[in-house]
Amino acid sequence: MTDRWIVGLDGSDASTEALRWAATHARGRDTKISALGAFHVPGALALMTAKRGFGVDDLGLAATAGHAVDEAIAAVRDDDGAADELTIEPIIVEGQPAHELVDAAATADLLVVGRRGGGELRQHALGSVSRYCATHSATPVVVVPADWVERETPLIVVGFDGSDDSSAALAWAIDFAPVGTTVRAVAAIEQSPWLAPELTLARLPEEVWEQEQRIEAAISALDPDHRVERDIALRSPRQSLARASSTADLVVVGTRGHGRIAAGILGSVSTWLLHGAECPVVVVPEPQR
Repeated sequence: MTDRWIVGLDGSDASTEALRWAATHARGRDTKISALGAFHVPGALALMTAKRGFGVDDLGLAATAGHAVDEAIAAVRDDDGAADELTIEPIIVEGQPAHELVDAAATADLLVVGRRGGGELRQHALGSVSRYCATHSATPVVVVPADWVERETPLIVVGFDGSDDSSAALAWAIDFAPVGTTVRAVAAIEQSPWLAPELTLARLPEEVWEQEQRIEAAISALDPDHRVERDIALRSPRQSLARASSTADLVVVGTRGHGRIAAGILGSVSTWLLHGAECPVVVVPEPQR
């Protein structure tokens, strides 16, 4: 069955990198890429033109969005001849980009966006469209930084704490990883965050052992053949994933975890990764209950 990936394009370098990432990882897969550009008439502009008796040039806005999509597709095909073999379908829609991308992804297998966009929040590390997609999409979302460079040794790192969300992230990574790609589950044990790791291990050896066994059992339930590397350490989740992301091709996380901020829409570690990871980050949505 052919997979369908949605890529959001707005003319920014980051969105072109998102399309390049999708084209790179679609190689060897039965995948169709839909390059989506959205145009939207700001409410203030619509109101102003209505009062003055002339309309907004919808065709012009659509043509501008279409040009940005066409340019990104051409750039990716020029940079990588292998992309010529891929099906990349340009789609132009009217509406708020974030809403249109999430709606389109509802019937797709993956949504890919750039970390920054061309809008007014471009100065922030994570643009408003990327943030909305990562927190609202029912489909896994890949957020690609503008300076992404493909690694020579493919490695997918998964943040894992034994929760349903992290289990969904690990299951997705195992399914997504092509032959030859290493999948590594990174688990952090914070039995006593106020103590140094050596003191925690010395004072609470049984508690640490129980945590390790719980995590090992949860990973083995998803990976009975032990294809996944296990990295379980006494350090914070942020430290563990920061270290791992510096050499990873992809970091995969769930929307929430077992931490204190688990009640938020997006967990604190996932949010931090989306802002600062050196590589693309995949946010796998919460499993349907």
